[in-house]
Amino acid sequence: MASPRRQQRKLRPWRRSRRPSNVPTTIPWGWMCLTGILYMATGMVMAAFPAPYWIWNLALGGAIAQALALAGPQALRHFRYWSANSLVFLAILGTGAIVVALATALGFVGTDQLDEIKLTATTFQVIRVSFLAIVIAALGAIVGAETGDRLLRTFNRLQTTLVLAATCILGLGLGGLIGLLVSE
Repeated sequence: MASPRRQQRKLRPWRRSRRPSNVPTTIPWGWMCLTGILYMATGMVMAAFPAPYWIWNLALGGAIAQALALAGPQALRHFRYWSANSLVFLAILGTGAIVVALATALGFVGTDQLDEIKLTATTFQVIRVSFLAIVIAALGAIVGAETGDRLLRTFNRLQTTLVLAATCILGLGLGGLIGLLVSE
């Protein structure tokens, strides 16, 4: 007769690796829509002003970097110190790229009449526009990380990255289209 320990080892592998029944396996559509809406706002801001075209490459690279990093706490829990910090650094670089793209686009707000410019009004406008760029990018990064964590409950890491990147790119594209339609 086999010992209880040996009998335990003979369990079928698919029974041991099964997910707990209390873990939801639904797709977080609300979080994905919120992520898409935030990136849509980014695309609208970038397309509404006559900014250079290279900012789109910068914003796209930033969105892809954030999707690759999946810097939410649930996603980073499985990595060691250096790997987790490298992924957080990649997410910060992606957020910074989106901030630079938004700040560059918002820098084209204003007038070409130099006689109408007042120092105090211009200073407050620059501060307000810079704050708007930082808030949109930060909210996009935070909501994107939370969406990635929620998607990891349903998909594996590669699938989650692809779904999150597609959501961000779709949001940027639709926002850019709406921004072009509004500005014309």
